[in-house]
Amino acid sequence: MNRSAPSSSYKAGLLAAMYVCQALPMGYVFGCLPVILRREGALLQGIGLLFTLHLPWALKFVCAPAVDRPPFPRLGRRKSWIVPLQWVAALLLAAVAQTPPQTRFAAMYGLLLLLNVAMAVGDIAVDGYATDMLLPEERPWGSAIQAGARFAGLMLGGGLMLLLNDALGWGPLCLILAAVVLALSLPVALHREIAPVWEARRDDAGEGVSAFLRRPEILRLLPVLIVPTLFAFASFQMRPPLLVDLGVSPAAMGSLLLTCAYPAGLAGTLLSGWLLHRAGPRAFLRLFCAWSILLAAATALLAARGGLPGHAVLPAWLAGLILSSDNVLVGMVQVWGFTLMMRACAGPRAGTGFAVLSSLFILFPLALAPLVGMFGDRFGFAALYAALGLLMTAGFLLVERLLRAPRRPGRASG
Repeated sequence: MNRSAPSSSYKAGLLAAMYVCQALPMGYVFGCLPVILRREGALLQGIGLLFTLHLPWALKFVCAPAVDRPPFPRLGRRKSWIVPLQWVAALLLAAVAQTPPQTRFAAMYGLLLLLNVAMAVGDIAVDGYATDMLLPEERPWGSAIQAGARFAGLMLGGGLMLLLNDALGWGPLCLILAAVVLALSLPVALHREIAPVWEARRDDAGEGVSAFLRRPEILRLLPVLIVPTLFAFASFQMRPPLLVDLGVSPAAMGSLLLTCAYPAGLAGTLLSGWLLHRAGPRAFLRLFCAWSILLAAATALLAARGGLPGHAVLPAWLAGLILSSDNVLVGMVQVWGFTLMMRACAGPRAGTGFAVLSSLFILFPLALAPLVGMFGDRFGFAALYAALGLLMTAGFLLVERLLRAPRRPGRASG
């Protein structure tokens, strides 16, 4: 049991520092770089390949059991992984500053892959630490902070950096990111690790990935997590390149992301914690799916017309509305998914369980991204979003049918 009683606000500040530290470089890589590459004339297939940098995050479960064992116990069970990997990430960002994507794409890609490995392994420890430190009644707002802090990082790493890119360039921005990551590691390095709040009720200290996946409640949870969100993630990834094709400049997109889209995502994320508590996971999922399908249909119509009739460039208000909707939806699905994962994983092997579920949560959209890009290159954005809308509808209906199926006696619900 926990020997001390740190306040909820102290836990919230610590979680925010750890998740923003991860979100800043990831926001730059996944929010800013696709726009820069599209402006340089990169094909959608190449931009889709960039999203394979999510691969280390999808494969976290491979090393998760090792991360649940501390390399330096005197430093702390979670700190002994989190702090060194944050420092490694800062060094890698300094090296990335010397590899501009326009001229040294392969070297940049390799360094960013290593950066994502360091961040993904550290994320196992961070997620495990969050599950360790939060009481059951604190988990919904803990999930909201987890997703909301990432949006705050995206506002700076994606929107602000996109605004500053033309003035400063790739190298200085990467050096700034390295310095900020190093500064954000200090609160974690200097604090005394909080002891877990849970009490072991069964001997699962030796449980690994396969044993975790064989749990009945996990088997029921997996299709609910993956099926309704698979094609929604693909639609989020391809909308910024579409806006570039419709005439939205990188600077204008950066301004929209920073001033409206990311703040809307942050506000929607925090509101989602309250809404999920009031409405429940099933009604919350229905709202998410309905909104995602309607947005895909509107996107297909917009792409088919080449924008709004009578407008050579997509109006800023409409581009802002589209980007804001995407970010609110991302925040919603993260709060929903993280809350279900945290509930399922609490215990001595929280890092392993959360890593397995979060990896599977993004593994299928990750594998789909290059295929979605190839489909868009060949058939165009209108056909792409029409297909995605139909597939999202099918996924939603399938999960509705699964949830309505009679449960076997004694079988836990996800």
